[in-house]
Amino acid sequence: MPWFCKRIPRCSILALLAIPVAVWAQDETQPAPEVPWHHVEAERAIGALAELPTRRAGHRTPEDTAGLQRTEELVIEKLRGLGYEPRTQEVPRPDRIANLTPEEAPTPRNIWVDLPGNGQLASEWLVVMAHIDAVVGSPGADDNGTGVVALLEMARALKDRLRQRSVRLLFTTLEETGLHGARVHVTNNIEPKVEAGEMTVFGSISLEMLGYYSDEPGSQRSPLPPMEGFDQPDRGDFLAILGVKRHQNFSQGLAAAMLEIEPEAKVLPIDMFVVPPPDLMRSDHAEFLIRGWPGVMLTDTANFRNPHYHRTTDTVDTIDRDRFARAISQVIGAVDRLANPPSDEPARDDAATP
Repeated sequence: MPWFCKRIPRCSILALLAIPVAVWAQDETQPAPEVPWHHVEAERAIGALAELPTRRAGHRTPEDTAGLQRTEELVIEKLRGLGYEPRTQEVPRPDRIANLTPEEAPTPRNIWVDLPGNGQLASEWLVVMAHIDAVVGSPGADDNGTGVVALLEMARALKDRLRQRSVRLLFTTLEETGLHGARVHVTNNIEPKVEAGEMTVFGSISLEMLGYYSDEPGSQRSPLPPMEGFDQPDRGDFLAILGVKRHQNFSQGLAAAMLEIEPEAKVLPIDMFVVPPPDLMRSDHAEFLIRGWPGVMLTDTANFRNPHYHRTTDTVDTIDRDRFARAISQVIGAVDRLANPPSDEPARDDAATP
């Protein structure tokens, strides 16, 4: 027996030996912390992002268009794996980018799934979008692989949840060449139903770059001039909700729902515009705004923060894994909240109605 044991009574030695056993037994009986239903693991999100083809432009070379087609097939496969029957819609290329033959460049497609609501609000639709194409020469990790992954995770998390309002998850194509996919879908699949009185557009959200953040002073720029009452941030540590004054009920409601889900995450609504500035109209929600329907862009602000925007360096390794996963969790929970309003929610007069 070592010398130090000789100085300790036998009962004390037994007591000391029993302490770790007691601690281990206590730890084993403690329940694991409950994981929120909308939680997305960073490893899962980054893994899904890394699966996306790094060439997926809608034109220019057969390699680019083949990558876009593979992206479509990947999205369809994942949706089917979740139990959906996704719908597709061809989006003909405009003449200015139709430089390849049909054999070299199959016609791009929009892809979507619907999650019907139940009850009196089922005819009110919340449309959540992300474009699957990237610009020529860019891997498109942030723009817009992050939006695609977020929408796929939303499809997974919301599938079996009950909802009052209906939700459409729409993967658009040819966004980078002029919002063509969104325009085709809204013109052919939403506008006629609104005019016929079959649906109301409660709101639309374009998921447009969710993965690049910086806490460094000066890392955030702004296209806006100085404005009284609005302190423009200089750190890229937030998500912006870009909207217009007319639809503040929707944009502010989304912001409140996101903060309810993740109180520590920074969300900044920028929705004071009577007339939207050009930079606010750079994503698919613009097709809703120009029709007078509620629409916002949820974004890390693209080139006003991310130095890799539309460059060859927009790669997975530039993404902030934890904040990207948190952003996905946030927007999933917020969409669920908007689809399930409390009974005392006031009526809005800014939705798209017949």
